[in-house]
Amino acid sequence: MKILVINKAASSDDRGSWSGTAYQSIQGLKRAGFEVDYLCALEKPNNSVLSKLLFRYWNVVVTKLLGYNTRTDESFYGLTWYTKTLRHFDYTSYDVIFIPTHINIINALPKNVKAKVVHLVDATPTSLIGYYTEFSNLIFHNRWTAYILGKHAFRRSDLIIASSDWCRQNAIHQYGCDPKRIAVVEFGANIDIQDVPALPKQIDGKESLNIYFSTVNWVRKGGDVVLACCEELIRRGLHITLHITGIKPEDPVTEKINSISYVKNYGFLNKNNEEEYRKIINIMTESDIFLFPSRAECSSIALCEANGFGLPCFAYDTGGTDNYVVNGVNGYMLPLSADGKQFADRVIQSIKNQEMNRLSEGAVKHYKEHLNWKVWSEKVKEAICSLKII
Repeated sequence: MKILVINKAASSDDRGSWSGTAYQSIQGLKRAGFEVDYLCALEKPNNSVLSKLLFRYWNVVVTKLLGYNTRTDESFYGLTWYTKTLRHFDYTSYDVIFIPTHINIINALPKNVKAKVVHLVDATPTSLIGYYTEFSNLIFHNRWTAYILGKHAFRRSDLIIASSDWCRQNAIHQYGCDPKRIAVVEFGANIDIQDVPALPKQIDGKESLNIYFSTVNWVRKGGDVVLACCEELIRRGLHITLHITGIKPEDPVTEKINSISYVKNYGFLNKNNEEEYRKIINIMTESDIFLFPSRAECSSIALCEANGFGLPCFAYDTGGTDNYVVNGVNGYMLPLSADGKQFADRVIQSIKNQEMNRLSEGAVKHYKEHLNWKVWSEKVKEAICSLKII
């Protein structure tokens, strides 16, 4: 079976695009035995007069003058980005068109394409409105077009591969998708399988605790909660070191966290860079637990990685997180109302109960059974092969 993957990234080898999900899914399709080609949908950018006028409207009039947030990806203007490339491509030799996340790539496909369309997705556009910061305070027109374009893309898809039950339910209830066309398959770690130790840690009885936190969005990922939790742990007598990755030098919070004695800030580490990729692996290898109080989360790749390195995970119960953290098995989820002190209470309770080793074992087991790209390949192959290819 021959598959064409269409995405925005210039290269299929980009580990940074969509947290590496596009790259890893392509490797997964190849691992499943499919013949895979790649097409960058932005290969021929639309520089027409109309496109420039629309760009000025979205980014000057709506954003700067009216003060609204805008999402060009989920707009009719965003649709024009892809039509020039996709309109003239020859699809006749492909059985399946595989599209990670971008609804307008699906919408830009010519109507006469006979190949089956497979949509890899972690959320519906409607479920993100008001949930993620970048989807908040949207102009009404943007909210409306996001719904219309999202509904059209989901309904055109012959198979939807959803990364969580939360995503599946939203596709059914918001867009009326047929449940039979949706397969729930969790994401895996954006670390090559051979580099993931998948071994439980010995945490119980340790005199000091290495805590890992990964973020590129300090506010949404709950950086304030992480610091409050760590300060409470220290106040209650624990010796800790907080290891933070993902923060760029220009981030306003950089100066603050660099001044905290118990914090080791490694900055933003690019997995496309071999040295920085290895540094991430070393940090997780040395860590004991993963704090992840993200206030809005679809399907966290960071949680997949933490499980693969045997880190008990402590996270908010939100979005699709319950496919990645199972209470009492590989960590605990707390309600969104929980503060740093309550996270510290949960960590200390797990220490007192001598259950950290068991949670670490549960994390490794959950990774091996659900959160790796080998398992993803097997499940996705089964789902794709169930399609009736003409």
